Amino acid sequence: MSIFPLDHRPDSSQISEFFQEVRCAAMEFVFPPACMMCRSEMPHRIFRTAGCTLCDDCLGQLDSGHGNACRRCGAPVGPFTIATDHCILCHRENYAFDGVIRMGLYRDSLRVACLMAKNPSGSLMSRTLADLLVDTQYELFSERAFHAVVPVPEHWAKRLIRPHYAAETMARQISARLKVRLATGILAKARWTPKQAKSPPVQRRQQQKDAFHVVGAGVQGQSILLVDDILTTGATADAAARVLKRAGASRVVVAVVAVSPPRA
Repeated sequence: MSIFPLDHRPDSSQISEFFQEVRCAAMEFVFPPACMMCRSEMPHRIFRTAGCTLCDDCLGQLDSGHGNACRRCGAPVGPFTIATDHCILCHRENYAFDGVIRMGLYRDSLRVACLMAKNPSGSLMSRTLADLLVDTQYELFSERAFHAVVPVPEHWAKRLIRPHYAAETMARQISARLKVRLATGILAKARWTPKQAKSPPVQRRQQQKDAFHVVGAGVQGQSILLVDDILTTGATADAAARVLKRAGASRVVVAVVAVSPPRA
């Protein structure tokens, strides 16, 4: 009995994919899959959504609590607030980017997942979070026509120390899902900057000033989807968007998994 239709001769890629599935199924039979977050045993792939690496409980926690968000800065807004241009938190900010698409707030389970994605072994979690971002906010992505997906870059010296970079992995996955060109060579980081999490907001803006530059003329007239993992004060995204606009980009929209909750 053939595993392929009788009137169809499989090519080498289909045969390779089939044997890859057989190998993975055999590995899962010997070593049952576990949720990346809680480590609980999960059903074999034949009984669960393809590619899902989280159990239903953890997936539900990450997929909940999105709430209404300001389209300009991603901050949470009330259920009856219409914040398409700005909200009370960003109406005085002169951001260079034109909007934010985000999944949730940087707290609880989503915070844990984002930190896991930053780890040297966090590539799979990065891809999973990118998929969840696209799935939960697909309408917002679809209503805009993007020419290129650009990750917020890291300095080359840091990339030598940590080859995996969450923003780039997420950008690659989002590019594939949206079928939009991935442009990793357009934006570069000109100098090493300290970790933003340890700096106050004003200092973050100073640290990111002139930290990025555009390589070539590939953004002229282009609508750019700028991808990062977390948006805290917006200083990094603003600095990156500003140089993209100076180079001729017509629009820059930021896509992040999470935004930091507003400070009291």
